[in-house]
Amino acid sequence: MKSLENINRIQLTNETMLSLLSLYESKGKSFYYDDLFQRDRQAFEKKSLATSLLALCSYFNLDVTIPRVKLLAKKEMVAKNKEEQLLINIKNVLTILHEKPAEFELLINEIADLLKLLSRNFDPIAFKTGEKEPLTILGKTKTRHKKDELERLIELYLSHAKAGRHELTQLISNFYVDFLNMDLLTNQNELVGIIILYALLLSQFNVFKYASFFKYLLKEKDAWQQGIITASYYWQSGFAQTDLVSRTLINILLDCYKEVDDLAHEFSFEVDLNKSDTIENSILKIDEIFSKEDLRKRHPNVSDATIDRTLKRLKEEEKIRPLGKGRSSKWQRIVPGYKKFGSKQLTLFDD
Repeated sequence: MKSLENINRIQLTNETMLSLLSLYESKGKSFYYDDLFQRDRQAFEKKSLATSLLALCSYFNLDVTIPRVKLLAKKEMVAKNKEEQLLINIKNVLTILHEKPAEFELLINEIADLLKLLSRNFDPIAFKTGEKEPLTILGKTKTRHKKDELERLIELYLSHAKAGRHELTQLISNFYVDFLNMDLLTNQNELVGIIILYALLLSQFNVFKYASFFKYLLKEKDAWQQGIITASYYWQSGFAQTDLVSRTLINILLDCYKEVDDLAHEFSFEVDLNKSDTIENSILKIDEIFSKEDLRKRHPNVSDATIDRTLKRLKEEEKIRPLGKGRSSKWQRIVPGYKKFGSKQLTLFDD
């Protein structure tokens, strides 16, 4: 618990503060992203899960081929070996976390259940038995369990979180450094630590529905692992240098938001194209002489700007022409109309 116990001594640099401002500005767009991607949310989540499994397989050097990982991501399959079984277990854990991200609670029972899920048909992952400590001068001893140490670490994290005196990503990264250095588990200590870190982030940042955290963790693997080495060097003395871990974590989050922001621009452009096609479809069906108000009534959820852009485009394509000027002006269709006209739906995914 050396990092969290001494978190008060950490001072954020100007560079880190600017990155955090950018991060929380991006986080504020969550409702916009959810509304924009609502129709294709499930497709995004499936793609993100597949990308995450591929990245984790590479990060932990699991001996599973890329085609096999893609199959395991899409379908319920029987594992051919132990490493495939571990990947299936990871998939099940991530699926549960994504179904109810806000419901994850950092509790010892929650972590115990996580270990059971990851251990299913795999090597048992359990808490280590700690050292014996003296209780009396007559030599009576009591065995310390690593599970108890984790419980104290969780209590410390939750007390800091409740006090609200420390920025969230700093708390999470320092918790992660403590978890690794306390060496709590019989095996898969790093994997479990990464999943707990991810669960904590997922409960606060919903960007991972659309972009894979583990994809960018793999990209930053060298910096991340160097940060862990640096933080661990003075960990025992209580002076763990966690700055590189925190900065790398912030960069990963920013990369995720940038991917989603770029996707949002592309997606909204395609949505506008679809809306424009729909308006053109209506113009080809309605009376030869029509008004902008006629289009508004048919498409109440389409903005005036989209209607104006469509009218301008069709005018330039010499499919319509204006009759008069002003609000009450009419338009005339100068190409033949159709009773039925289909427009192809644009899609983002091959699936």
